[in-house]
Amino acid sequence: MIKIKKMMEKFFINIVKPWKTIGIIIFVGLFIGSCVAIATKIFVNSILYLTEIRENDTVFTTSIAGYQINYAPIITILVAAFVINNIKKLTKITRFHGPADSIYGAHRTDNEIDIKTGYFSTFAALISAGGGASVGQYGPLVHFGATLGTSIRFLTKNILSTDVFIGCGTAAAISAGFNAPIAGLIFAHEALLRHFSIKAVTPIAISSFTAAAVADKFFGGEQVFITEIIEMDLINFIPIAISGGLFFGFIALIYMQALNKGPQFSAKIKIKPNQLIYLGALFCGIIGIAYPEVLGIGTNTINNMLNVQIDTQTVLIFLFLKIMLTAICLSTGFFGGVFSPAIFVGAASGIVFASFISLFGIIVDFKALALCGMASVGASVIGTPIAGVILVIELSDSYDLGVISILSIASATLITYLFFGQSLFDRQLLNRGIDIALGRSHLKLMDESIGPLASENFLAFLPNTPPNHAVKLMIAKEFTEAYLVDEKGNYKGKIRLVELIANTAQKHCYVLRENNEVLLTSVDSVLQGIEACKDFVGESIPVINKETNTLIGIITESDLFKAYLDLNRQIRDLEAGSRN
Repeated sequence: MIKIKKMMEKFFINIVKPWKTIGIIIFVGLFIGSCVAIATKIFVNSILYLTEIRENDTVFTTSIAGYQINYAPIITILVAAFVINNIKKLTKITRFHGPADSIYGAHRTDNEIDIKTGYFSTFAALISAGGGASVGQYGPLVHFGATLGTSIRFLTKNILSTDVFIGCGTAAAISAGFNAPIAGLIFAHEALLRHFSIKAVTPIAISSFTAAAVADKFFGGEQVFITEIIEMDLINFIPIAISGGLFFGFIALIYMQALNKGPQFSAKIKIKPNQLIYLGALFCGIIGIAYPEVLGIGTNTINNMLNVQIDTQTVLIFLFLKIMLTAICLSTGFFGGVFSPAIFVGAASGIVFASFISLFGIIVDFKALALCGMASVGASVIGTPIAGVILVIELSDSYDLGVISILSIASATLITYLFFGQSLFDRQLLNRGIDIALGRSHLKLMDESIGPLASENFLAFLPNTPPNHAVKLMIAKEFTEAYLVDEKGNYKGKIRLVELIANTAQKHCYVLRENNEVLLTSVDSVLQGIEACKDFVGESIPVINKETNTLIGIITESDLFKAYLDLNRQIRDLEAGSRN
């Protein structure tokens, strides 16, 4: 019987378990890819429908001095502000979640994402963009995919970690949104996961290509941005691509600085958040009456710029207004992505740059530079230069343009790296005290508190305890250090055996307490504990309650070292695609 049991266990481990894993991976990729594709298309089509109503509505149109004035932009964006305020009030959500939260979730070993906030954030983005706020669609859809993955994770029984689901959702959103499955696959690894494993790439690839297939089958697979690129002389285009990239980089820098500083400026305005959103809505609505093209996600306007149907002077105005309105909308309470406005800004930058160099007799395809601008600004903002190149190839069906775009994207990302330091998402996390650039290990060490590691195996005395009494107990318990607490448990200091032996004539221990000792609180992170120990010499470190100042336990250098090794093992398992 024992032999048969071992054979069955071996059969399960070697045959059944691998096929079970394969089945779950395929299911996850197909399910998330299909769901996100449908959600993406419904989301985008809903926004386009609401945009069509807003721009072509005649109910709120009036004639003043012979001019037809459409007040719909003000009405719709104020309604959107009202709905968003009520979403926050009813759900008690203080902050909507987006790609930055998805990135953070992918870099945590628990990978958990707030499901309720994730779904309502997607809805808030739909309302914002549909109402006319200058926000994007892809960021919320990326986070929707991550939230969906978290929601179905229980079906996998921890065979796949949630960072894989996040990658699947990200890839599917980009794939379905742009009809660019390869770019979706690369984007997920480059922007969010930032590591490669066989176990992760398979479901993400399935999800990305499934999303493209579902979008094509049920919604039509036409390109979001339609343009025809003429054949180019690659040699002559090289200096144009490099110089254009530098220009796009500075535009991306301005855009990111505006989005980064916007919330800080809004915080200084002494207006309640639920009132500030109406102020932002009113301002954007007024601008939208004159320039409705800069409201919403701007897909139609981008297509018009790509096909050179808008004069350069107007495009320059669009460029300025899009940056300003996006910063205002996102800093006053509206919610949405930053990628769609970024590619709008990029397309406008390409047209402006093409017009500028044409003044010097340099003739270049405006469409090509517009696409390079889209990819360069977009890649710089979200930190995905490789995905940007692939996106250009898939959007233009031009390998030559893809090759040339490498120079523009590389130049642009260099500018933003030197002057901004990281992607906008990384900066958003950094503003919250989370430095993604330091890696998963660092984040895990910051995330884990030392409270659970604290041991209760210590000796504590009242401050008036005679030293000779303390010496006897410490020798009996084999402790070289002990701690002083009052009747209420409040921490008073540490005493050492060697000091007590040398000063047994003293009447109480309090006068022999250690000066300038290392202290930790229960909410301090493991990383803070390690940093505190770099100059520490002793047996243990006291851990106190930060609020009550009571001694709750001690922690040793050995405890911190073991925690460090365990957390790093968890990171290695995650990045290898395995999870215990």
